[in-house]
Amino acid sequence: MEFFYPSVCLGCGKDTESLPLCTQCLARIRVVDRDFCELCGRPIRGPVHTSFCTACLKRPLSLARIRAWAMYRYPVDELIQAFKYNRRQGLSAFFSVRLEAVVQSDKFLRSADMIVPIPLHPLKRWWRSYNQSALLAESLAKESGLGVAYLLRRNRMTRTQTRLSPKARLKNVQGAFSLRNKVESSIIAGKKLILIDDVITTGSTLDAAAKVLLDAGASQIYGLVVGGAWRER
Repeated sequence: MEFFYPSVCLGCGKDTESLPLCTQCLARIRVVDRDFCELCGRPIRGPVHTSFCTACLKRPLSLARIRAWAMYRYPVDELIQAFKYNRRQGLSAFFSVRLEAVVQSDKFLRSADMIVPIPLHPLKRWWRSYNQSALLAESLAKESGLGVAYLLRRNRMTRTQTRLSPKARLKNVQGAFSLRNKVESSIIAGKKLILIDDVITTGSTLDAAAKVLLDAGASQIYGLVVGGAWRER
């Protein structure tokens, strides 16, 4: 195991015993736990005179609330990249402890009934061999005691959102989600659900998935992500 996964920091690469990050890199994480938008979770810079960011005042999302554990910048970006693309599935346990702390600190998320992971398209799921959002949901379920409900399916392959404009991101995910076959409406009706994903940018992916669940009768949808890389929408 030491040969395949040496005890080095996934951020700076130095030897460390405090996996997955050394103490110096851990200290560089900017946790989002104050002065954030009450809707999308985006940090609000400067004197805080409002509870909402300008993006949400102009065009609010369908979700009642979104929270991110930390800013998507070094070293959190390195961890998420390793988690998604380098088969470091074990990082789900590291993330879930932090996500559970976010849930417990938030009265809205604490009231949720179930966790719903954002699905991958079957071809991408086969290529990657796992869905990082599902791993996060399952690990968080162990920490929180909430159940995981696989309610959604991805109808088509969507382009990676990273380099798309806000308008293109919105179009990219339109109609991308639907309810899975044989999902009973009684499972969703009146429920408060946490949609979980790895990163938020414009919120288009979470918004598209939330609309499907709201149309199916859910009372409120909350979003929970590891990293926040908010962009204008």
